[in-house]
Amino acid sequence: MQLLLEKTRILHQLLQKSAGQSLDFKGIAEELSRMIESNVYIAGKKGKLLGRGEIEDIHGGLFHPDELKDGQFSDATQQWLLGFMHTEINMVPQDSSFYCIMTPVFGSGERLGTVVYAREDRPYTAAETILTEYGASVAGMQILRNASDRLENEARKKTVVQLALEVLSYSELEAVKYIFSEIEGSEGFLVASKLAEEYKLTRSVIVNALRKLESAGVIDARSLGMKGTYIKILNDYLYEQLAHI
Repeated sequence: MQLLLEKTRILHQLLQKSAGQSLDFKGIAEELSRMIESNVYIAGKKGKLLGRGEIEDIHGGLFHPDELKDGQFSDATQQWLLGFMHTEINMVPQDSSFYCIMTPVFGSGERLGTVVYAREDRPYTAAETILTEYGASVAGMQILRNASDRLENEARKKTVVQLALEVLSYSELEAVKYIFSEIEGSEGFLVASKLAEEYKLTRSVIVNALRKLESAGVIDARSLGMKGTYIKILNDYLYEQLAHI
């Protein structure tokens, strides 16, 4: 009982950390693996292997080696994982010597992923089952935090592009439209004199427009002398915002 309380306290600390700061999925999986003496696999809702922890005395594996190596579960494996809508305890997959606990992870009303616990020839105790549920909560909090951080980052990138375009003069904005209609994909070359002649622009307008976008961190622009200017788009929302103008 004392050992269970100690391990629960450690997991509670992890849960608190996951609510306030970003944790590494690999670190979470390895901590759970040590604590429960089990292989641990954290899978995202789209089948990405977010983290894993494995104990040395387990030979072979529950999943195909290629899936673990590539960090992506096959469609068949992912559908199998998503089929578990509630925790399954001491399940033994067909043709396997592994005892498994399959713990679906939910948050904000949607499926976030699955935490799989597996070990050979030894079923999980009731105390260990409590720890696996707690561990899944830690993983779920981290998945939610990562999703929130990703949304904030996307919103910030959109705002940066909007502000960068707003400070352009009318002629500079027109120049930017022409510049990026000439560039395919995320990078390309621009010959300012050629563009100025083709679209009846002054070279200074083109140069100023590029400098403003570069200072905002939207693009990287490097002069290559007679070859022109190499342009790389750093903010992938640039094309989207230009399409709305």
